[in-house]
Amino acid sequence: MSSPEELRVIPLGGLGEIGMNCLALEQRGEILVIDCGVSFPSADNGSDIVHPRLDYLLDNRERLRGLVITHGHEDHIGAVPYLLDEVDVPVWAPAHAMALIKLRLGEWQLDTSALPLNVTVPGRPFSVGSFELEPIRVTHSIADATALAIRTVAGLVVHTGDFKLDEDPVDGELTDEVRLAALGDEGVRLLLSDSTNVDARGSAASERRVGAELATIIEAARGRVVVGIFASNVQRLLCLGEIAMRTGRRIVLLGRSVMNHVRVAASVGRLKWPSDLVVPPDVGQAMPRKEVMVIASGTQAEPQAALSRLASGEHPRFKVDEGDLVVFSSRTIPGNDRAVYDLYGALLRRGLEVSSRATHPGVHTSGHAHRDEQLKMIELVRPDAFVPVHGTLHHLHRHAELARDAGVDDVLVAENGDVVTLGRERPLAKVGHVPSGKVFTYDGTAIPDDVLKERAQLGRKGVVTVALALDAAGRLAAQPMLTSSGVLGPLERDVLLRAERAVEHATRVALRERATDEQIAESARLAARRIVDAHTGQKPLVLVNLVRTPST
Repeated sequence: MSSPEELRVIPLGGLGEIGMNCLALEQRGEILVIDCGVSFPSADNGSDIVHPRLDYLLDNRERLRGLVITHGHEDHIGAVPYLLDEVDVPVWAPAHAMALIKLRLGEWQLDTSALPLNVTVPGRPFSVGSFELEPIRVTHSIADATALAIRTVAGLVVHTGDFKLDEDPVDGELTDEVRLAALGDEGVRLLLSDSTNVDARGSAASERRVGAELATIIEAARGRVVVGIFASNVQRLLCLGEIAMRTGRRIVLLGRSVMNHVRVAASVGRLKWPSDLVVPPDVGQAMPRKEVMVIASGTQAEPQAALSRLASGEHPRFKVDEGDLVVFSSRTIPGNDRAVYDLYGALLRRGLEVSSRATHPGVHTSGHAHRDEQLKMIELVRPDAFVPVHGTLHHLHRHAELARDAGVDDVLVAENGDVVTLGRERPLAKVGHVPSGKVFTYDGTAIPDDVLKERAQLGRKGVVTVALALDAAGRLAAQPMLTSSGVLGPLERDVLLRAERAVEHATRVALRERATDEQIAESARLAARRIVDAHTGQKPLVLVNLVRTPST
């Protein structure tokens, strides 16, 4: 527990990785949590969502005072249901993010009426336990994004959230540089700042420029236009709505995420499209092709998402035709490159035109500050101390170097689980570690670590199954039988026969020694694996199914 005049900063997600952002601040025995997000698995291990280990928060639930959300992206709100399913804690979030959170909680069948959910407003301070917070408007690729000014026992802390310094955002909501500079004049003890795009030089392009590029492409299109986007980008949706109205097209929405974000943005007044602008897929299918714009999810080639199903011709409600245009108004997340290029190929084989950042660099821009904008944030706030957040270890170190070059002397790089302390007069220091890590889930249920390990081994080396039957007297009732699946080869029958004989011998020895069923199964497993390894050089997962036949 922290001393009375000490602030503890404890990242549980988002430091040392991209996504899954979750940060705990602790003072006077009270814990404030900023964001609670998810990421998505980079390998196919049967999971669909990854969230941070929340053990530290759950083990200290009596000290939790509140969860404050900076904005509504999944890597900042996606794990909220996992936390609230375990502990009742008040939540504060901007209106758009709160609407998305309520949608997620409804999907979990959590009663939102019983939860203390509070909407934050930029410039309107509020208190969470002993912490005093003020949301500050920042521009990002989602509506209603905020930074946080937090008054703590160690002094004023500024957490930027995700931000950029767009001088002409489509929604007109500029980053409040005036307020940030005023906080700098007051004296900022610590700055926690987004590191995602530290390798990108200059400044991120304005969302308005993306709209102009999309307008040029869509105005020239002869048939239907399908635009793939990150569904949460309300500024992009605003641009596409303006382009559709200007070009006389109606909008068809494909993909649950797109439909959810459009509905939520409209419900909080962030997306004011005319009521007749959006038409159902079956109506859009019957309209002249030049009068239709499709907005679709699935830019990362997710197998069941709208774009992949359009490419395969398997979408149940909409079809595209030769000569239609597909625009990927998105970036390819690292690791997804091959799948996305395969998706491009599938679309091209159907006779569609494909535009992307490779052909039209202006069709997408990042919502995260580039290096020059990160430097300006440091210069506006002028902090005494600096901790980079939101990024891999590479990004964190690069951002730390930028802060030092900007004249900040007290700079520290932390990763998930590190316990960092700061006092009014004491510099940043690492003083310990708390449990941290990733929890892989499927359909809301955590997948145990041993299951993940088995799945990984199955994928790498396959499985050999041993069927072992004992009679009521405890003797072998039949010859052991081995089968294999996914083992490189496959295993030749003579190898399996040798393994079966080895299993039989090991079983008879174990029976003579009056071994338990568990010991017999383990002897059989080791015997089978030893023979397979000796003849193939592989160590597959070996499963033994031991049964005892009933007496007659």
